[in-house]
Amino acid sequence: MKKYPAIIAALAVALGVFMACEDTNENLVKQRGSYIVPIMEFTSAPVFTTDLPASSVDFTVTLSDGDAADGGSIEVAYNGKNNTIVQEIQSFPATVHLAATDIIAKMGINADNIKTSDIFTVSVLTNKDGVTTRSTAAANIKIVCAFDTKLTQGIYHCVSEGWEVEGDVLFEADPDDPYKIHLTNLHDLDGVSGVDDVFVKIDPSSYEITNRDAFVLSPDLEADWGVSDYAGYTNYSYKIVKGTYNSCDGTYNITFSIFCSKGSFGNYEFVFTRSEE
Repeated sequence: MKKYPAIIAALAVALGVFMACEDTNENLVKQRGSYIVPIMEFTSAPVFTTDLPASSVDFTVTLSDGDAADGGSIEVAYNGKNNTIVQEIQSFPATVHLAATDIIAKMGINADNIKTSDIFTVSVLTNKDGVTTRSTAAANIKIVCAFDTKLTQGIYHCVSEGWEVEGDVLFEADPDDPYKIHLTNLHDLDGVSGVDDVFVKIDPSSYEITNRDAFVLSPDLEADWGVSDYAGYTNYSYKIVKGTYNSCDGTYNITFSIFCSKGSFGNYEFVFTRSEE
């Protein structure tokens, strides 16, 4: 008989735990019903330049099939702090335009203190049945230097450790398109004759190298190098695989696929650093 109270107490605890679990699970189910995961798709590069009055980003916010929300809002944090609602969303899908000067004003930030190392984090909050939830839909907006044509051209020192070449080259901006930059003597790095006009195209908002062109640098390596081992190595070419332009210091990082009629030599990174004038 002395064991009964202990057993009853244990049963009561177990029943309480069961009921607590049941209640928690029910609450979780309710929360799942209110929790929405929107989809953010940027229609412009997620960057602001140091020319803040001319900077903005655009994106769309949509919901997955079957999801519904009563509305939402756009929240922005500056370097992980100062979370501020900068725009309301009345319905989905929504098109969002964020001007840099507008969100800076709403967040109470001194524009003169913003640096290229800073980051704005944009998040989507959704409302449903009186519950506001922070979704996983978020993106960082980086600060980059404003585009300066003068910084895109001039004498550059090129190094490719993988391809084992090094030397100076000349970048020149196209007179009709400041975002098209001609690389006039890339062939000199390999000591070949050069055939095609080599150029890169810089995306004006993301500063990615957007063209994926192939350029013939030598019609015949045997003739250029005077080495019979390269007989049949014709149409020696560089093809742009990917690349970026650093608008703050003018550096180009470009990966080329190098190949000829005999096959591919592989992909190699080339770093072009602007020489001091």
